[in-house]
Amino acid sequence: MALLFLAAATPSGAQNSPPSAATSAQPVTSLPCPVPSPVPSTSHGFHCVTVTFDYDFRQTPACSTTVTKGCVQQFIAFVISAGTKHPPILFPIPLPPNPVGAVHGITKTGPPIDFESGKHLISVSAMSPDGTHSKRSLCTTWITIP
Repeated sequence: MALLFLAAATPSGAQNSPPSAATSAQPVTSLPCPVPSPVPSTSHGFHCVTVTFDYDFRQTPACSTTVTKGCVQQFIAFVISAGTKHPPILFPIPLPPNPVGAVHGITKTGPPIDFESGKHLISVSAMSPDGTHSKRSLCTTWITIP
């Protein structure tokens, strides 16, 4: 299981286009993950990625019945190693309960995914109800798949 911790820096005004995500990250370790059959070649392997990050909902609030625009509906984890224009989605990340103010430790583990061995740049982005995302380059970290 590849673990990824994304720690958000939430400077005032950092969220310039709704919604916006965390800004800094640090990699952790790789642990076993349930592997579907058949097992791929040795240059690939199934890994689960866990992201943990902080988000300041004072800058861009969570969507609700009364707030439906300029808000965060959910977060999305991406692999942006090849660029941020059309990156593959790893998995969606639901909002935590009662997302108000600075929320620390938002965590989600994705399903087993076949990763090629090597370095991969992982990103978390905030998504609004209209499908727009915060900059995918704001909250990133590199992971190494053995």
